Amino acid sequence: MKTLVKIFVDHEHLMRVINLLTDLGITGFYLIEYQGMAPKTWKSFRLSEDPEMTSTAIRNHAEPGVMVNTVVGSDKCEKLIKSLEEGLKGIRYTIMGHKVTSIKVKGD
Repeated sequence: MKTLVKIFVDHEHLMRVINLLTDLGITGFYLIEYQGMAPKTWKSFRLSEDPEMTSTAIRNHAEPGVMVNTVVGSDKCEKLIKSLEEGLKGIRYTIMGHKVTSIKVKGD
């Protein structure tokens, strides 16, 4: 079985993540840039149910980040996560693993 590993980091730590993946022999990944709010920031918000006001508040307070995604064999997942934890020590990150039940790729 395969695992989709998602690594969320601030922009300034993107190259560290890519270098760690490369050091582990992982060269296939994709990136998604996003705007997000940490739970501590979000906790203090009390928004009305006005969608426009909510969107504006989130846009004004969200921080930019990058999500790096890669798919690895389940046997390599634990080693990858341990290496990322060690290599990202001292910075803010989130790592998630999702079991992949199906992958279909149509090439050129």
